[in-house]
Order: sequence, then C-alpha cells, then structure tokens
Amino acid sequence: MDNTENINFSYYFDWIQRICTAKNINIDKKIREVKGGKLFCISSDVGDLYLKKTTDFIIDELKFTLKLMELGIINLPEWIGYCYEMKVYLMRDMGGSDLSFVSELNMESLLNMFTSLARIQKNSIQYVESKDFYGVDYRIDTMLKEMNDLPEFAYEMLCDTPYRMTQTEMEKLENYIDHAKIVLEFINTSYIPNTVHHGDLGAYNVRIIDENCIFYDWGCGGVSHPFFDTVRLLYSSRRKFPTDVPAKAMIIDAYLCEWEEYASLEILQDLFAKMEGLLEFYMAYVKYIRAKNLHLSCFEKTELTDDVSLDRRYETTAIYLREFLES
Repeated sequence: MDNTENINFSYYFDWIQRICTAKNINIDKKIREVKGGKLFCISSDVGDLYLKKTTDFIIDELKFTLKLMELGIINLPEWIGYCYEMKVYLMRDMGGSDLSFVSELNMESLLNMFTSLARIQKNSIQYVESKDFYGVDYRIDTMLKEMNDLPEFAYEMLCDTPYRMTQTEMEKLENYIDHAKIVLEFINTSYIPNTVHHGDLGAYNVRIIDENCIFYDWGCGGVSHPFFDTVRLLYSSRRKFPTDVPAKAMIIDAYLCEWEEYASLEILQDLFAKMEGLLEFYMAYVKYIRAKNLHLSCFEKTELTDDVSLDRRYETTAIYLREFLES
C-alpha cells in the first residue's frame, strides 16, 4: 500500500521522512497496517520500522511512556524519534512475537516474564508517590471511594443504552461490591506498596523476545497495588502454560519471592489468592472507570477524542459488570 492511499499514514509521512533522513535511514513508501490502525510497519534499509499512534482518551500515553523511560522503569525498543504534537513515535523492530500469538511458553520464559514484571514494579516504588508522577489513580484507597457510587452511576450511565442493567442486577451488584470492599480493605492493610500499573496487561500487550519480554502499550497506565496487573497477566497467559508441571503455582511463587522483603511467602500467597478472587471485579472496575471518564467528558466537548466509540465503552462496561455478577 502506498502511503498516499492511506489517510491515517499520510498525515505522518513527512515527519517520518524528516526524522529518518536526519539519521541517514532510507525508507520505503510502501507500508502495512499491523494493529488496528494504531501501528504501521515501514520498510527501511536498516530493517522494519514501526510507527505507533498513541492514545489520549484515558491518559496521554506518549507522556506516560516517556516518563517511564526517563525514570528507567521500563525498557522499550530503540526509538528513532517521537512527535508530541501528533502523539506518535517511530521505533525499530522489537523482534520476537506477541504473547497472544505464542502457542506455549517454556517455564524459563514464563518465570522470567513474571519476575521481570515484579522488578519493574519494584523499581517504580520510589517514583509513583511523587506529585509529578502521571497516570490513572487505581490505588485501593481510591477504588474504595469510587465503589460507593459505582452501582448508582453505572445504572444512570447505562439506563438510556441497550446495555442497561435491571434493578435486580443493580441490587445484586451492590451486595457483591460490599463483599469486594471487605476484601480490598483487608488487602489494603498489607505492607505492599503501590507501584506503576499497566491497566491492560493482557497477553496482547506483551512481546516475547527469545527468553526476554517487553511490556508495551501503556495507554491505561497509572498507579495501583502491584498484584492487580500480575493477576490479570496470569489469567490472560494461562493457555500458554506447559501442562507437564504445576506451572501456575511455580509462577506465583517465583513472582512472590520478589516481594519477600515486605511479608513472608505464606502471607503473600494468601494476599495473592484474595486478589485472584477479585479478578472479575477488577476487570469490571477498570472498564467502568474508562467509560465513566469518557461519559463525563462528553458533557464538556462535542467530539470524542481519538474516534473512540462511547457506545463500545458502555457495552464493555455492562459485559464486565455482568461477568462480575456471575463469578
């Protein structure tokens, strides 16, 4: 596909040409879309380059990613350059393959993935409570406050949509939330500090490169209890586990060993099990917060940022709330 035939890509082409020329990189005008209109591959004489369009409907993804890189919290492939005005960056080929396309991982790769996550989280502890740290506040304290209004606001937000919830569902949701609050209040008494939080750590946002991995697409990032991201990744990657060993238990223990300076392994295992029991609630809460923020923003501007479908946000919120009720 020539760049002039692709409206999404042509907007960025002059900037890409200037950046690459300055670095003595020759690029091909033929490009291909890789991921949902957000990632484009451009051939060059130094290998494939990738243009990533960042989002800003939850947080400013480019700003958040730059902050993480500046602080040395995460490692990403080499960037050729970025343009803050256009909210894009150009990077070299990461290599490897997305975890979602890997049929099975060996235990060494799995253990490395989860211990790497723990180290990223621990490396962020000294930064996340500073006033200039940017991102969504997923802290348990904040969740507990938001939960007080969740049933009523969710009902009002969805009442004029095809996804509205019945009164019976709302009553059930209130009861379930009361239980979730008890568990969260207990977890909040632990000594595990808040860390950087990905917010959408599914297998589709992990790149496997030999025995290493890269966590990318931080457009929902912020601060929270570290185990939320880990439980989410554990669930999302469960079909990649080898079946000849107790992979899940081995992964959890290896991950928790990274946190033994804060509590004994036995206490950590109990906390982690409680967090696993809240996975459906956590998923529903994250979807709800995203929909709520977008819903409220619609009253302040006439156009949705980044062509996001508010209807889709309503739908996913209702889906995850109902999955939470059925869990």
